Formats: sequence, structure tokens, C-alpha cells
Amino acid sequence: MALPDGPGSRVVLIGASRYKDEQALPELPGVLNNLTGLVDALCDSRQGWLTPAQCTVLADPVRPSEVTGVLKGPAQEAEDLLLVYYAGHGVTEDNEYYLAVGETDPDEPSVGAVPYRTLRRIVLGAKAANRVVILDACWSGMAADPHMGDAGTVLRSATRIEGAFVLASSEYDSVSLAPVGERFTAFTGELIRLLREGSPQLGPELTMENVYQYLWHALPAAGRPRPARTSTGLIAGLALARNRGFRADARQWHAEHAGHPGVRDGRLLLEDEERIGHRGAPAAAADGYTAVAQVLTRLFGVTDHLAEAALRSSSFWTEQAARPVRLTRSGGDPSPLTGFRTVGIELGADFCTVAHRDGERLVPVPNAEGTWRTPSVVAYTDGGVLVGEPARRQAVSNPDRTFALADRWWETAASSPITLDEVYAEVLRKLRRDAEAELGERVVRAVLAVPAGLPDSERKRIRAACRQVGLEPMRLISGPLAAGLALAHRLGNPEAVALVAHFGEASLDLACLVLGDGVVEVRSVISDVRLGSGSWTSKLADGMRREFERLHAVLLPTDRTTEQRIREAAAQAIADFATVDSAAVRLPHLVTGSGGSVDVEYQVTRLWFGELMADRFAELDTVLRRLLEEADIEPDDEADHVLSIGAAARIPGLAEVLRRHSKGQQVNTGVFPERLIAQGAALQAGILTGEVKDVLSMDVMPRTVGLALADGGVLPLLERNTFFPATCSVLVTTSVADQPQLVLDVLTGDHPDPLVLAGRLTLADLPPLPRGLPRIEVTIDVDANGVLAITAKDLGTGDAVGIDDLATAEPPVVPALRWLPARTEAGPERPGSSRIRS
Repeated sequence: MALPDGPGSRVVLIGASRYKDEQALPELPGVLNNLTGLVDALCDSRQGWLTPAQCTVLADPVRPSEVTGVLKGPAQEAEDLLLVYYAGHGVTEDNEYYLAVGETDPDEPSVGAVPYRTLRRIVLGAKAANRVVILDACWSGMAADPHMGDAGTVLRSATRIEGAFVLASSEYDSVSLAPVGERFTAFTGELIRLLREGSPQLGPELTMENVYQYLWHALPAAGRPRPARTSTGLIAGLALARNRGFRADARQWHAEHAGHPGVRDGRLLLEDEERIGHRGAPAAAADGYTAVAQVLTRLFGVTDHLAEAALRSSSFWTEQAARPVRLTRSGGDPSPLTGFRTVGIELGADFCTVAHRDGERLVPVPNAEGTWRTPSVVAYTDGGVLVGEPARRQAVSNPDRTFALADRWWETAASSPITLDEVYAEVLRKLRRDAEAELGERVVRAVLAVPAGLPDSERKRIRAACRQVGLEPMRLISGPLAAGLALAHRLGNPEAVALVAHFGEASLDLACLVLGDGVVEVRSVISDVRLGSGSWTSKLADGMRREFERLHAVLLPTDRTTEQRIREAAAQAIADFATVDSAAVRLPHLVTGSGGSVDVEYQVTRLWFGELMADRFAELDTVLRRLLEEADIEPDDEADHVLSIGAAARIPGLAEVLRRHSKGQQVNTGVFPERLIAQGAALQAGILTGEVKDVLSMDVMPRTVGLALADGGVLPLLERNTFFPATCSVLVTTSVADQPQLVLDVLTGDHPDPLVLAGRLTLADLPPLPRGLPRIEVTIDVDANGVLAITAKDLGTGDAVGIDDLATAEPPVVPALRWLPARTEAGPERPGSSRIRS
């Protein structure tokens, strides 16, 4: 395809590096260099099709009008190609995407930022035959992708540009900071490098699809997020520049040697060395790449493009060994800690987020990697302990020493080198350390938002881990309550009903909340372990495994590395459904058969996925009906706001189920809900410190607490959806004459889930009395953190026994008991005396 016509083309380059809100929108030191670098690369005389006269550059715009003003002229003048480039912060609010400028307030982007729909309208109205938009900004992939299931139709379909090629740096909150020692941001730096140097693996011209594919492989190799793109028509074949690295012999080499076993082994070795580099051993990776390059050169000669790639990677990791890779923050070296700070933490099984209060604003705090989401993963390597994204990246190559809160195989392993308490401590230590580095103050207290159904024993472990790392846990609150607090704050505390679906890795928390008059009240909550994000991923992975074995007539191994690869492929397929109708899965060398190693390939379609998950959708529908019935919400008062949060939130079909129970309300699954839980925890911290006035939060118990009876039944004491803190007492007695002791089993659970033993008390040395005469008062107390304490007192003798550390209670086998009775209009009242078995 011929290069664009220079005189008939226009290029608009916009870069915003400085912002008035420096905390929420930090300075981007590489953005202005991006602009000059792109002009030099595109207008190089060796390209020969574009001159600086066709380029318009806007550096550090302050107001949105400056951006729209500079776009309109070139949009009307361009006849062949219109290329629009933006580098800076991207901001989202209520299913809208915005490009930040100097005066942008991230809490009110609709006032001081450029709506993406405005850019879309200008590009759509251009006369140019070819239109390209390149975005190097946070969450820019959300603007590029045409679909996000049906859950995000407003956000993604409204920003898709018909007939244009949109290339975006990442669909995640990946801030465009420049790596230390680099002039350009990571995404644009790779683009400039491709324009200047080309690639021997590509054709004589660099088409837009070539550019995307090159960046898709190059950026992850350097530890950066993968880019995103969308295109319609023939625009993907548009030639943007000449390929200066084109070599005809490279294609000939590939044709001659593609089937050689040395190519396969070389590729596997290159993948291994990349993992070694990301595991924290850059010097070893550099040496390994050099050795692989030497072997490939001996096999295939100096024209081997794999050997060239290995040498380039060796050079990269050599540089990393000389200096650690980290993101540059504005202001140079960190200043000493100058004060004390209280934060809110979302402590999830899959990801964690920290937020703090800045006046009236609730601001997420970026971590050391430059993003505000930290994977709940800990890994032990020869180079030390890795936490968060570095640990997650090396999980496939180091499965036995990588420990995730979402996948607790190691809790039951006999030789496990780590405990749950240690994992919590390592994750919390990183969260605190990164927050202190960002805020410049000592983080001393925190409110933690945890899954609603988190067991009592685990809540105690979290509080102990906090104190172990020097963090005072002010309060543990449920994720749905935290989301409701932040939503009410953002909406201005209106009267409203909100439905929150938080798809954590280990469980789904569904909650119905009522907002108004400064009160955020959880009316009902259901925590279902069968519908968490991990459950959907596991079921898809199992289905894919069966299809792989059927199609390839092989039996896949069951080792943890293979399981991890299939599971990661399933998780990626679910993520891909946000933008495509089918996801291509390719797992090279997954199994060795009679004819050698087998590359497993499979196309996962939405139709097949829907059929596979039919029982999950039906179960979700049933749970939602029960939730709203228990909330006692009138039909006219059904949800005004629906929030779907978590990894599984964008699964196709979920939005329809949620809409059926919310008057057809649009389901919000964008960036905004993902931050709500940590922001709500930060707001709760302000309430507890007295800095936030006139706000009251009320949470409910996620499970019923009951007492095992001698006849095999269970007496409910505190039923699910009871507000806490709460206390309940009941009188019990003996079931046989002269009973020497009373064994009290306190259980939690609700139909249809199995009952779980919360604690066991033994009241010994009872006086010999007839059956039914002793009067024992059992008291169950639930504090503000949702932690249980149990006491039993003999009213005749005054003897008492209690337990408030259920994490250390003996966990005997729970006997086969009858299900807890359903809640009635009369509530949990029962006869004043119940018999307990001996």
C-alpha cells in the first residue's frame, strides 16, 4: 500500500505534561519529548511524504477549548490522512472518557477536560479518506474498544470512531510516565523506535496493523502493558511509514527455516529468559539472551532474525541490570516523611487499592509501579520477595513459590513455606510503603474494606497483620458498604437505592443499599462463593481443557504450571469478550504427544461461553431475587444506581441479569466503580477521625449465627441482615440429668450453603442437677469490625467461660445438623430455654 499523500495529510500532536492538581494528576516528564520525537520521526527526509508544515503541535494546553480549536483546522484541511495524537492523563466519570488538560479537576472532568466524544465528533466530521487516532493515556483502551459486553455500551460504543484506526497505550490505569533514563514515555518511545529503526520481521511499509502487532509484543517484553486498538474497513492496512529495518532475506529465512526444531527451542529459550528478567534477575537474563543468540547464529547464520531479537533483548536487560527499572515521579528524589496520614484500603483476594482524603476529594494512591491496583500476590525468588505485579508476572515460571490470596492451594500443602498471615503482612507492607512514598507522610492508621462474607478468623488475621507492619486497623468494613459511602459522597448524598455487585476473586458480594440524609444503609447482603470471578474463570478453564483434549486427542498434564497457563488463558479470554465476539487461545508446547510437542489452539466464542455458563446466570438471577426480597424494597423503589465491580463484571450477559432487577438501569462497569471501595474506606476513616461530619454508615451481618441444639437443629441467634454491632443472649439448659459439662457449638451459615463452625465453648464442672434445671446464659457479641465473641455463664453458680479469639479455636468436624430455619415476620424469637447436647 502506498504511503499517504503528504500535502493532503495533516498530523495534530497534543501533549499535556503539567496539571494544576499535581497529586491526582502527576507531572508526565516524557510527554513533551514525545511530541518532538514524533515530528522528527514522521518528517524524516527518508520517509519523504510528510513535512513539518503538515504537523500541528500543541504543548501543555490549559483549557479544553485550546484542544478543540487546534483540531478543527486540520480536520477540515486533510484530504488523505488525518492523524491525531494525544499524550497525557485520561480520566473517566460516569461512563464518559475525558482527555485531561492543565486545568482538569479529576473529580469534575466534565467541566475542565476534553470529552472523548468531542474528539470523536471532530474526527468523524473530517474530510480525510483515512483517519488515525493514537492515545498515550490512562484507560485509553477503554476509549478504543468498540464493545465492553453490554455492560459498558455507553462508554465504549459512544467513543468508537467509525472508519478510523484507534491505537491506545493501555486499557488499564497505566500512567504515561517515562522510565528512568528514557526521554520518552514507554508506549510512545517504542512507537518512535519503530518509526526510526523499523523491524526486519515486517514488510517494506509499516501499516497500522503492523504497528499495533509490533507494540503488542514489544511493550510486554519491556514490562509494560499491552496496547489496544480498534479499526473498521480497510484502515488497518494504511501504510504510516517506510520500514527502515525491512530485509527481504528475513522473509526468505523464515520460509526456509520456520519448521526447524532449533527455531522452536530458540523461541522457548527466549521466553524463559524474559521470565528470568521479570523475576528480578536482569543480569542473568542478559547473559542468557546472549548465549541463545550465539547458538542461533551458529545454526542459521548472521541473518537470523531471532538471534537479532535476542541481542536486542540482551542489550535491554544489560541496561536494567545497571539501574533498577522504576517509574519516574515528579519532583525527583522522594522527600522525607513529614507527617501522619490515615488511609482507606480495599483488601481484595485479587487486587488491593489505597485511597486517601484530600479535602473533600477521595483520591486513589498509585503504587510503586505507577498504577493504583496492586495484585494480592506474593512470590519468593532467589533475589528476594516480590509483591504485587512483579510477583504476578512470574507466576507461571515459579508456581510453587508464588502465593496469591485468590488461589490458596498452599494453605493445605504439607510443605508450604508460607502462611496466610505472612501473605497478608507482605501485601499490607507494600501497600503502606508505596503510599508513604507517594504521600510523603507516615501512614499510621487505615480502614480496610474486605469481602462481606469474610470469615471471622480471617478478619482477626488481617487485624494482626496490620499491627505487624505498623498499621493500626481502625475498622474493617464490607466492600459493598464502602462502595455505597463513596457513591453517596460523589452524588451529593441524594435519596437513592443502589445495587452493588462486587465480583471478588473468591466470592460475589451482592448488596442492596439505601442512601439519603447522610445515611448509607446496607439493607441486605448475600455473599456467594460460587459466583466469584475465580469461579467463572475456573469453569471456563475446565471447559477449555475438555475441548483441547477432544480436538487434539491428547491428555493434558495436571501439573500446576499447565493448570496456571490454561487458567491465565481463560482469564484473558473473559477480558477479551469486552471487545470481541470470540477470543483466540493459543498455548504453544502445552503437551507432548506421539508426534512431538503440541501447540494447543482454540477459538472461544460468546455463544459457547454463554451455553457453558447457563447455570451460573440462572443462579445469579435467583440470588438477586432473594436479595431484593430480603431488602424489603418496594417495586417502585428498585435500584436507581447499579454498580458492577471486579474482574468478572464485564462478562457478556451479566449486565442483562442485573438490569432485569433494577428497572432497566444502565449498569456501570467502568473505571469509576473500580475505585469506589478504596475511596469509601478512606471516607469511613474520615468519619472515625471526626474529619467528616454528618455521615452515618450502617452495615449488616452477611451470615446467620446460631447455636447447635441437642436434637440436631440449629437455633438462630443473630440472623443475616441484622445490623451490627449487635448482641444477643439466650438461655439454654442440659439435655440429660446430672450432665457434667455443656459443649456449645456456635455456627454460621445460610441455606443452601453448609454450616461453618465459628467457635466451640465447654462449660465444665456443672453441679449434678435434674435435666432441664440448670440455666446457662449464652451471649454472642458482634463488634463494629464484624468479629464474634462468645460467652457462656451458669446463672446458678456464676461460673463463666468465653472465647473472643476464634482464629485459635479448635475446629472440630461439624455434625450433620438441620438447616437454619428461614427468617419469619416474628424475627429470631424462640422459647427462652433450649437444650444443648452434652
